[in-house]
Amino acid sequence: MERRLTSRNVSLDWVERGHQNRNTVSAHLIQNTYARLKLQYAEKLRQSWVEQLESPNQALEHLSVAACLIELWRSMYGARPATEQEQSLKNTAPFPGFVDLACGNGILVYVLLMEGYKGLGFDACRRKSWETFPTEIRECLEERIFIPRPFVDVLDLQEIGVEIHTGDFPDNTFIISDHADELTVWTPIMAALSSPSSPLPFFVVPCCSRSLAGSSYRYPPPKERDPMQRSLDRDPEARKVDDAIEQNLQPASGDLRALRAIKIEEKTESGFLNSMIGSLAAKTMSVAEEIGFNVEKTWLRTPGAINMALIGGRQQVTGEWIKNRGPRDSPMEQDQTDAVLKKIMEVVERECSKDGGVQVAARLWVERTKSLHQGQGKVHEVK
Repeated sequence: MERRLTSRNVSLDWVERGHQNRNTVSAHLIQNTYARLKLQYAEKLRQSWVEQLESPNQALEHLSVAACLIELWRSMYGARPATEQEQSLKNTAPFPGFVDLACGNGILVYVLLMEGYKGLGFDACRRKSWETFPTEIRECLEERIFIPRPFVDVLDLQEIGVEIHTGDFPDNTFIISDHADELTVWTPIMAALSSPSSPLPFFVVPCCSRSLAGSSYRYPPPKERDPMQRSLDRDPEARKVDDAIEQNLQPASGDLRALRAIKIEEKTESGFLNSMIGSLAAKTMSVAEEIGFNVEKTWLRTPGAINMALIGGRQQVTGEWIKNRGPRDSPMEQDQTDAVLKKIMEVVERECSKDGGVQVAARLWVERTKSLHQGQGKVHEVK
């Protein structure tokens, strides 16, 4: 459940501030970058729109996420977009590359590549939009189904007949998981499995709630008054957003007072964690922290919605990358790496138990992802 609004500025608002204020991303930088991207790409994307199940207005959502990532990467890596590099004689810091999971129509990948950031995207089903992009962009969009490595280990995939991806990425790759549905909770697991000695940073925007087997599943809300809930309650910025949303509520029928009360409860930031998407965000954060990630929560404001974004590994990467002007040089010791892998398998086994165990969950996952590849699955409205 996203909170739909109009005329909303684009920003990443950290839920917890305090001593981290100096390290967060400036809202005006994100807004300025979004304005530039909108001017440069929006009309062209609208004119070339070919997706029948999505509105052309979705392009603005992708541009707003791109603006957030560009400024996030500037703060983490010192990396700048291509236009700024051309205007400066000073060498820009290296960018390690990104991968966009379940990239859908590919617009986010297209914009980031055009802005000078190397990376790729993959999805279970090739989209019509891909054919509208230049050849060099299409070469970075891959039609593959993702099968997690713990599932690969218990299945015989020789006869699957589909190109697969197991989530193994180059060191230091930044993982984007924007409305990736069944890949949401897998994202921090994938990030740690891909590089146990130096887990990959990630940016998650949760949406449809799925179990590790890919089945629809609503996670229970976190326990009342947990640290995540308390941070929302005491955050004055969250209260401002509550007020803005409350002012935009327009019940259509029934007892207006009762409907208004329900809407306020569901859509204010303090009540976010009781929603399906809020519980999914809390679950993803819990899994990430359990396997060793430092996770930050931000409110992602875009022209059409307010959602929560989770950022994993930002503080560690920022400190080490800026200090060394490149990849971190102090990976974990072997015993620490083994401990991470052990913890990951404990999490996978526990979470798959609700579907009958790892092997059963693996078979369910493969069947569902194959149906998506064959065009039988539901295409997400945002992607």
